[in-house]
Amino acid sequence: MRYWRKRHEGLDLEAELRAGRSEPAPEFINRLEARVRHNGRTRAGSLRVAFVGALTVVMLVALASVGGVGYASSAAKDAAVSVKRVVAPKDVITILKKGSALDQYGPKKPKKVKKAKKGKGKKGVVKARTRPPFTG
Repeated sequence: MRYWRKRHEGLDLEAELRAGRSEPAPEFINRLEARVRHNGRTRAGSLRVAFVGALTVVMLVALASVGGVGYASSAAKDAAVSVKRVVAPKDVITILKKGSALDQYGPKKPKKVKKAKKGKGKKGVVKARTRPPFTG
């Protein structure tokens, strides 16, 4: 590194460029300053801010009239919960053991076989009652 510094020590390009830079004339600076002060941009800027504020209020009123504000807030809450789950998942996994879907679609239980009563049909065989076949 020492060799690098010795080689470029005498060359200070930035200082030379700053020293050789020309300064603007005082008359030009005064005219530019006066032009900036009397441009009237403050009035246009305040009108722009007022317009944006009024437009925001109109949009909020329109959304509130159709229930969009509640929908948007619930969507934001749901998004926050989802992000929280992704960022910090729970260590414990909860498994639902019993539910209506399991009652309806769960594993089928074996049917109980009825024992035949004495005196009806053959021993151990139950006669099934059936309807006549559909012909219509």
